[in-house]
Amino acid sequence: ADSILLDHEAYIDYSFVTGESKPVHGKSGDLIYAGGRLIGHPATLTVEKMTSQSQLTSLWNSDAFRKKDESKYKKIIDQAARKFTWAVMGIALVTGGYWYVVDSTQLWLIITSVLMVACPCALALAAPFTYGSMLRVLGNKGFYLKNADVIERLATIDTVVFDKTGTVTYGAADVKFIGVLDDQELGWVKLLTSSSTHALSVLIAKSISVSSPSPIESFNEKPGKGIQGIIANHKMMIGSASFVGFEGTMMDIASKVFVSVDGQIRGYFHVLTSLRPTIKNLITQLEGKTLALLSGDNEADRERMSSIFPAGTTLLFNQTPHDKLKFISELQKKGKKVMMIGDGLNDSGALQQSDVGVAITDDTGIFTPACDGILKGDRIQSLTQIMTLARSTKG
Repeated sequence: ADSILLDHEAYIDYSFVTGESKPVHGKSGDLIYAGGRLIGHPATLTVEKMTSQSQLTSLWNSDAFRKKDESKYKKIIDQAARKFTWAVMGIALVTGGYWYVVDSTQLWLIITSVLMVACPCALALAAPFTYGSMLRVLGNKGFYLKNADVIERLATIDTVVFDKTGTVTYGAADVKFIGVLDDQELGWVKLLTSSSTHALSVLIAKSISVSSPSPIESFNEKPGKGIQGIIANHKMMIGSASFVGFEGTMMDIASKVFVSVDGQIRGYFHVLTSLRPTIKNLITQLEGKTLALLSGDNEADRERMSSIFPAGTTLLFNQTPHDKLKFISELQKKGKKVMMIGDGLNDSGALQQSDVGVAITDDTGIFTPACDGILKGDRIQSLTQIMTLARSTKG
């Protein structure tokens, strides 16, 4: 929604609207437009207008995020309609010539009848009607597409690539801190992680009961690495081992989020994420397609991921957003039609590059304009049925 900035300043990323990720510096009293994403330290705003579905839809359909062959099916229908029209005209002329010889009084009645019965309007309306109806059916299944063009590309998918955190895994079975932090420092951690949209940050913020009254003086989130900020003149860094400077090695099935205060590593959050209840059944149903898993986390979860994905599946860890995009691009160069399934946080480039990018959303309401569709997390099991429905529209 359009809002007025109340704080002294803020930085807004309008890539949702324009495709340009360079942040815009906003000052107190400035109008912050719908679709802008706040980066840096948190800000307070006053909402000026109600949220508009049409506004969000227009942002989602911005030309900056359109795929090159998005309207391919329209061209196919146009070509078929032109050939069909000339064929009908030919039949009308042949029929007219016959009746001119047999009974010329019936000539115009016959020609008109042929043209009306074989009207190409039916062909022209077939595709929009079919795809429009399919959008409604998929919406009822919790799958919301950017536009009808996505359905045709969805029907051709032969490769499915998963993100891990927030997609294959969701929620936390256990979160605990191993190390030394006092209540004030835990409050700072909660403040920083509450300002991040990463799935692990959300889980850590929920696990901490204490809070801090101190404001965030500086905030920076580096996708796939971690977050850092200054609170009460103390530099906080929260993220991967390499991000905070930890050089040891620890391997188990839990994700570890390290915490550094003023350059000293104070410990780590031991986060054991839960698998989505239906994810294993979904992966089993997709075994006929090429599967892959791309994760920004370390190798700690490899054994658990190997247990739910079939043998031969490509499992890649420590992947940056650029690595994910490159992997999708390499598959496409091999002729694969790729669907990328992620949460839209550190994989927006891969979602944009893929033939169909699907953002999984749960209770955060966050998705990326680079995706082609939004699927409710609790409906992920229906993905194979959705793909079958998409193929049926081409029949």
